[in-house]
Amino acid sequence: TNGAYGLYPVQCQNVLVDHSVAIGASDAGIYVGQSNDIVVRNNVAHDNVAGIEIENSNNAEVYENHAYNNTGGILIFDLPDLIQKKGGNIHVYNNVVESNNLGNFAPKGSIVGKVLPGTGILVLACNNVHIYENTIRNNKSIGTGVVSYFMTEEAINDSLYNPYTSDIHIYNNLFDRWPGFPDLDYDVGQLLAVKYGRNTPDIIYDSMQDPEIQAGLCIQNNTNARFTDLDIEHNFEEWYSPFISNFSEDMSPHNCGIQHLLISAAK
Repeated sequence: TNGAYGLYPVQCQNVLVDHSVAIGASDAGIYVGQSNDIVVRNNVAHDNVAGIEIENSNNAEVYENHAYNNTGGILIFDLPDLIQKKGGNIHVYNNVVESNNLGNFAPKGSIVGKVLPGTGILVLACNNVHIYENTIRNNKSIGTGVVSYFMTEEAINDSLYNPYTSDIHIYNNLFDRWPGFPDLDYDVGQLLAVKYGRNTPDIIYDSMQDPEIQAGLCIQNNTNARFTDLDIEHNFEEWYSPFISNFSEDMSPHNCGIQHLLISAAK
């Protein structure tokens, strides 16, 4: 592709994307949006801004894919101002997500234009997402990020939109990365570099949990996983605040039981 998308099913039911290759998209190589009952498997996505993106969709399985040399490997987003308001029950497993360090070449103003180069998997404002048994390696900025829509710093004008993440499970993954600086062209990359130098944590959380939902972030049984909690509600009050704040690296509050409920989508 030389355009925004490679494969682009939107507002569909029973979606299957299988044994496909997506290269060179300025938004997402494989994009499924506002759809239900989805399987994305056995695909290769490289040299895109987003390798694979699931957006505002329900009941999705993303497995046995290889996402490499994208800006971000796999994105799970819920965004405002769309017809289908809420996604959930997303399972991302048995994927290889590696070396997604490509510069971000998305058009200015697009939401994926905010994705930090060097991102493996990113969950944005979504509910009920399971990330497990993946190999996530050599993504220079973030192995797996779990953040609210507030991190985009965009205004929210959709009264029905929920900007929080909730009920996110990250378990049984293998994390690995070479020592190296995160991308320094983005503010969050500069912040991570100041805080952690060449040893950026693998799992990064903004701690903006939905106040109406008890289930937050659960992390268990990952290999080589380091964690940091940005706690943006308390640590980002002034422009300089995050640089002088102490981010928690304690995973024990997130040592929840694994709830591995998989509702099979299209096969």
